[in-house]
Amino acid sequence: MTVTADDPGRKARFEILRRDVERKIIEPLRTHNWVTNIEREVGEGEYVIVAAERASVSHRIAVFYTSATANGAYKQAATQVEHIFFNGAPYMVESFVYGLDRPVEPIDAFPTLLLHWNAAPADGKFAPATATPLTAPATRRPFRMLLSEQPIESIWLRLRQLQSVTLARKLIEERARRDGIDLDAAAAQSKADGVAYALRNASDYFQASDHRNVSQRVLNLYYGSLGFAFAEILAAPSGPSSLAELENTTKQGHGLYTLDGEPGGLEQLVVGIISNGFFPAWMRAMGLDTTQLPAKKPRRYQDLGDTAHAPWATVERLFAAIPEVADVFADIFDSPPAWVEPRGDMEANLPHGPATGTVRTRSYIKLVDEFGRLTPQDIAQFPGPISEIAEVDAKGDGRHFRVAVDHPGHPNAWGGLDLHHSPFKRSALLLPVLGGLKEYRATCVALLYALSIVVRYRPSFWRRVQEGDLDHLRVLIEAFLFVVERVLPEQFLETISGQRVYAKQPGGF
Repeated sequence: MTVTADDPGRKARFEILRRDVERKIIEPLRTHNWVTNIEREVGEGEYVIVAAERASVSHRIAVFYTSATANGAYKQAATQVEHIFFNGAPYMVESFVYGLDRPVEPIDAFPTLLLHWNAAPADGKFAPATATPLTAPATRRPFRMLLSEQPIESIWLRLRQLQSVTLARKLIEERARRDGIDLDAAAAQSKADGVAYALRNASDYFQASDHRNVSQRVLNLYYGSLGFAFAEILAAPSGPSSLAELENTTKQGHGLYTLDGEPGGLEQLVVGIISNGFFPAWMRAMGLDTTQLPAKKPRRYQDLGDTAHAPWATVERLFAAIPEVADVFADIFDSPPAWVEPRGDMEANLPHGPATGTVRTRSYIKLVDEFGRLTPQDIAQFPGPISEIAEVDAKGDGRHFRVAVDHPGHPNAWGGLDLHHSPFKRSALLLPVLGGLKEYRATCVALLYALSIVVRYRPSFWRRVQEGDLDHLRVLIEAFLFVVERVLPEQFLETISGQRVYAKQPGGF
């Protein structure tokens, strides 16, 4: 008989029984390629019959809600199945199962029976084929794990592999297949040429920065990062099909400009984006809207405007968005950081999950400002599905803000947030500081552009940074350049290959 809502108590007991049978019997069976289901639910005695079949071998078992069930119900089930299990703890089992010719055991003993079932229909060393077709295996993993005592060396090794036109073409064709894009042979070859050549340029610039002075490192890392960005755009299945096509965008300039801010110090130098040139083309390749960008560089600081997503930022504000140099930034400036560290909040998250029969889609975490300069209103500006912002006791550790994060489709809050990771920071949620641009690598390139302009065209600023009254900024700049040399190659390897990269030392987390 099928269980109905006529008896609420019985219905509740069957819900518990179904849940435990699914977890302890049906899931293991399916893992081992058995076609299985709850064939029948029997109200008299409160048990279910589970059927399983694999390679023309079939079995049936019964699972009772409790061991303390009438002997008649056991005997009735024994006429239909070969094995009987009961849920929960055993209670005077012998007094209920007398006279049976079928084994009766707790549900936790089922794995032993499953091992026996698995062995019986085996064909030598091979398990029977699954009854349902398997998804075709991916030809490339969604991630790449690199283990090395010097992780950056492993990253550069993979980047050098893609300087081979042959290997670059293989990567491009595989990405096109994965995205369902029909890429003809000529386009794939042209893209591969461009990716390989752009990466060779990037490598030349980055490696030339070794053991050079700060001025040369700024210029080399800026132009090397442009080479990486070229390769990123060309490696994508859609978009430009040749390096020459992409180079045409640079004829209109880099797409960035600088403007003296107020009161006119280096930290107040403005970096902005205009609608033509390479940088906005890169933004469009990232899927960002550039229609609201100005066509020309503003003439005066007063012409910039002050909208929340204005396509400009000061050098100080760009440095605020680099978590890896936060300690030096906080020593130099009094302004707030443009990032927070997400931390778990076990206290705020009530029990949830399988035990309650529901899946969590909202969780609470803490967003931590270790320097204590952000306000709840600042936290509201950070991107992502966050709400219920409330400051909580930080116990002297900066300022802590409890927030709710909606994460449908993800098991926890981290999946609902676009977090920045690097070897120098476990994770950080970044505030877009330049025209709504969230991509960390793009923020770094914009900052490198500003510094390169100062190096080349503003010697009055740069000499003060090198050996004058602005030498405190030199420490910050050197710290930033060190981060660029380590972090950007890894991030660009990800965007070029289309794979998440985990570069760690052996034995590390």
